[in-house]
Amino acid sequence: MQKKILALVLRGASMGSKFLLIIGLSKVLTTEDYGVFSLIITTLTFLMFFLGLDFYNFSHREIIEKDHSKIQFLVNQFWFHLFCYVLYIPIIYLIFGADIIPITYIYPFYLLLVFEHLGQELFRFFNLFNKPNIANLILLIRTGFWIVIMLIFEYLIFNNTLTITSILYYWIGGSLLAIIFAIAYIISQKSVNLNDINFFKIDKSWIKAGIRISIPFFLGTIAYKVIEYSDRYMIDWFMGKAEVGVYSFFANFANIVNIVVNTITITLLVPNLLRAVSSEKEEEIKLKTKQFSRELYLTTLLVSLIIVGLIYPVLSWLDKPEFSAEIRVYFVILLANILFNASLIYHYLLYAYKRDKDILMPAVYASGTNILLNVIFIPIFGLIAAALSTLVSFGLILILKRKFWSKTKNLEML
Repeated sequence: MQKKILALVLRGASMGSKFLLIIGLSKVLTTEDYGVFSLIITTLTFLMFFLGLDFYNFSHREIIEKDHSKIQFLVNQFWFHLFCYVLYIPIIYLIFGADIIPITYIYPFYLLLVFEHLGQELFRFFNLFNKPNIANLILLIRTGFWIVIMLIFEYLIFNNTLTITSILYYWIGGSLLAIIFAIAYIISQKSVNLNDINFFKIDKSWIKAGIRISIPFFLGTIAYKVIEYSDRYMIDWFMGKAEVGVYSFFANFANIVNIVVNTITITLLVPNLLRAVSSEKEEEIKLKTKQFSRELYLTTLLVSLIIVGLIYPVLSWLDKPEFSAEIRVYFVILLANILFNASLIYHYLLYAYKRDKDILMPAVYASGTNILLNVIFIPIFGLIAAALSTLVSFGLILILKRKFWSKTKNLEML
């Protein structure tokens, strides 16, 4: 019980820091600069998924099923990601050359991309190995500790005005510190003898198999992120960066429900669900599925109610009429996120039973629908069209994944 309370405190501090940063930046930055910063975060998020190719979906299942080989699996995955980090250098230059984001941010952007990806993978590994509090400390350093340090130095000591560049470098520092902490913890535990690990033994066939199996997950994830983030690029194209700032504020605020669900429910309960399915014990599977769905729905409902109550006081504090004028966008995006969370129970059950195609196809159909609706309606109706497109897309995913899971469940009973 104490461990769970500690986990909630650490996760709450991480999420609270991120929430306050989002709100604070919308106050101190101009609406256009906030739009630029949102495009940086959006592009960073997209590239982190491209960088990892969702390889962890393969490696985590392998580790669960073949625990005795876990160290070599991790070594292989490290070399795979290192290759990707080098491969993406020219790709990033091409992206910044398109002038979506000012070229002046390219170097901190690349460093942040690499460090954040490493930190994310370490967070996942510690959760996989049932070390949630260490994972939560890594998350807190990545998402909260550096924000506190930044505020102390920039406001209390130097009395500076925050800029996008300074924010990015403080963020880099936090990500790097999280990686150092994780490595130091692993060494201090002495659970693994580093001298026994062959860091240069690379199983290329295992990596190739991982890429092949991870591709459906990767395509599905990209399809999800197209739904979640592509509207910002289209708003930028059709309307401008100030409008991106307004839309991103409401999207980020509504996305708090997804962040809470992911950090409190998904990372804690999904590994247990996977192990239950792997054990093939029917009663255990039913128990973990019921526990997962109950906590998923309860967390989504409670957090949604809390952030509905927060939006009006926050808008009053911001005192930016351009934000208040688009309040309906917020409620539509929040409803879309609720539908997305409702689909997660079917998503992870399909994942546990290795129904990879059934995970991919709903996301592909929904992302195509999303792009079409955005292209047609954003120039006509503005920001509300982007929000409604997201709502329709996540609703379609919920319907299709529930349908595919019903078929899978019937097959399992045969």
